[in-house]
Amino acid sequence: MSNDASTPATQRTGLGLQALTALAFCGLLLVFGAGAVALEWQTDQRRARERALSIVEERADILAGQAADALRVADGATLETLALSIAHRNASLGVRVVGTDGSVLVSDVARPDAVKLLERLTRARADRVVSVYEPELVAAAAPVRLDGVLVGVLAVAAERAPLEAGQGGSAVRLALLMLGVLALAIPAAMWLGQKVLAPLGPIVAFIDGLGEKQLADRLAPKDVLARGEFGELAAACNRMADRLQQSYRRLQRMAYSDTATGLPNHERFARDVTEFLSTRQEDVGALFVVRLDRLERIFDAIGQDAGDELLTRIVGRLSAAVRAIDRMVRTETCVERPSQLARLRGGDFGVLAPRLRGPEDAARYAQLLASALNQPFDWRENKLVLGAVIGAAILPQDGADADTAIRHAMLAMAAAKTDTGRMKFFTKALDREANAQLAFEREMRVALENNEFRAFFQPKIDLMTGRVIGAEALARWVKPDRTMVSPGRFIPAAEENGLIGSISDIIMRDACWKAASWAREGFPISVAINISPLQFADERFTDKVLRIMAEAGVQPNRVELEITESVALENPDRALRLLEPLRAEGVKVSLDDFGCGHSSLASLTRLPFDIIKIDQQFVRALAKDRHAPAIIEMILAMAASLDYTVVAEGVETEHEAEFLRRRGCQIGQGFLYGAAMPAPDFLRFNVERAGHLAGFPSARAV
Repeated sequence: MSNDASTPATQRTGLGLQALTALAFCGLLLVFGAGAVALEWQTDQRRARERALSIVEERADILAGQAADALRVADGATLETLALSIAHRNASLGVRVVGTDGSVLVSDVARPDAVKLLERLTRARADRVVSVYEPELVAAAAPVRLDGVLVGVLAVAAERAPLEAGQGGSAVRLALLMLGVLALAIPAAMWLGQKVLAPLGPIVAFIDGLGEKQLADRLAPKDVLARGEFGELAAACNRMADRLQQSYRRLQRMAYSDTATGLPNHERFARDVTEFLSTRQEDVGALFVVRLDRLERIFDAIGQDAGDELLTRIVGRLSAAVRAIDRMVRTETCVERPSQLARLRGGDFGVLAPRLRGPEDAARYAQLLASALNQPFDWRENKLVLGAVIGAAILPQDGADADTAIRHAMLAMAAAKTDTGRMKFFTKALDREANAQLAFEREMRVALENNEFRAFFQPKIDLMTGRVIGAEALARWVKPDRTMVSPGRFIPAAEENGLIGSISDIIMRDACWKAASWAREGFPISVAINISPLQFADERFTDKVLRIMAEAGVQPNRVELEITESVALENPDRALRLLEPLRAEGVKVSLDDFGCGHSSLASLTRLPFDIIKIDQQFVRALAKDRHAPAIIEMILAMAASLDYTVVAEGVETEHEAEFLRRRGCQIGQGFLYGAAMPAPDFLRFNVERAGHLAGFPSARAV
């Protein structure tokens, strides 16, 4: 690199350094000059003081001798006239003569402040000459002796200014001299700075110009003095540039590469998509988002070290698949500009296939990619299937910028999870659905703030007596206009966006308050409350349930918690730790949707359950599936042996109720007895059914 000293940056640097040098030199000169002037001024002040004191002391001594001569002839008038004449002639402010007996022989003072000063001096009765130096006055007192005998004291005062006139000139002259030297020193310092510091200009310009494009540049020996301190400084700058370049390259790798796989990361992939969109002419491209949805579960099963090894194999498989598909679909352009593979996050990978002939090439590319990734492969004597789900977006029609294109491909990938082919291309309908889902989520949040979620109650019937023995609290969304949102719509959405925990807390609180209220009205009914996975994941779950029951005033034996077997059996030890304190208080625990998950007899014997709920799919299949009766009979037999109460859900016909009754099922729940209803309607239903069974009119109902 060659740095020309005539460049504006270098010129500015040179001028700045020269000015800095001149200021430093002049500053030092000013400091030394000011010190010298201050010292000389102090010397002038000392000399002026000494001069004033000397004059007034001499004047007092002379007057004291003349006063003694006047007293020798014992002529007081002569003494006063002589003293005053001498005082006025010597420009004194006053004279005072006091005898040894304290009598004032002479007193002629022109200023009040001088009067006080002379009185103080004559009271001292000095036997020698003494003097006083004050801000405006100077005074002296001398003894008056007659034939060697002290007969009085004479004091004289005068203004300082006339006595000190003519002093202090040396300090002024020195100050003027220093100003002259300073005026000559400024241009000399500028010239010296230009000569001495000129080599710093290229160095400063080099440092100032360091950037992404200049990291490869270096200072050449001709740019600065080859030897001495400036040469060493230039060499240090070159070493610094080398380290900066290495650090910049490392940062680029860290910023744009996935640390686990070495593939480009999401940021780099987005930059590549942006580059393609900005440089393409008539080309069509495709962007694929590939999710290996079984990857996380496999990693959890095999551990970290084996997971790293497996991830390396998976990346190799992906890369090989992309290269092979490139040769088949993008035959003409695959060498010049190959498809780009990136890891976006977790098990999500991105593929950018540029310069396709049209959407038909994109479809073929996606099909081949899905086929390659869904083939099992061997790893450590195991056959693994990655379970690829692919979402695709056509460029540029499905995204004019990288963020939009990637988002659209991810929307297509999310929709592909439920697609039979596990692959889907983006459509505008998917975007509308996503926007509608976001709007629905916002509406749910507003509904939570406005307390629009409440508990409805579905009766639970004793199959032997027909009486209402309890209810299940179910979440319902009632809008201000009294319309209701289907639970089949808002509950899955709440589980997906994390609002299900807040909604479940509201339902639990509402159910506990209603159960306490019914008990006070003479209808002690147990209420079953569904526990969401998000609620149960909270380590404070036990304390929260106990607090809500205490606030509502409900008896714990009137509360039943329904937990799905998939949640309970995910971590049996944790479930036992959270549920056992509640059961100790009297709360009953129900295993919901029994038979639909991964139930095991070992887990059932360990977990603190009181009730088993047969899933409604088995009850509804009684008339359709010849295996359903046998499954229900097996569940009832097992529950009887383990001393569990059994609740059958989804009872809709009398035939189903009769089958369950004969097999020993204790409790039924379903539309045969009633749908979920608001709390006042449920209480009315309970009273009416109790009255009907007792044989008295339902007019006694609420």
